[in-house]
Amino acid sequence: MTSKEKLYYLITEYQKGKYDTNTFCDQFTVIYDIEVDYDALSELEKELFHKLSIITARFSPCEDDFQLPNVYYNEQDVKSKVEEICIELSK
Repeated sequence: MTSKEKLYYLITEYQKGKYDTNTFCDQFTVIYDIEVDYDALSELEKELFHKLSIITARFSPCEDDFQLPNVYYNEQDVKSKVEEICIELSK
């Protein structure tokens, strides 16, 4: 499976509830930031996945982290961005 295929698989399985948000964020960040061949992605994929990687890299399940404004993202932020990406890529 290519790194691009891994990203799509991970997003699809996350939407199905097969991954919890913490695991999804860890895996997405590693695959996108380290493993992916950016030349294999379209410009749209690069843009959308980059935006998602910013969120996944700064995801926190700890409520205390949200005392610092605009530093961390919560589970709803991740889910919303994944949904947005799926809509954009299905056009």
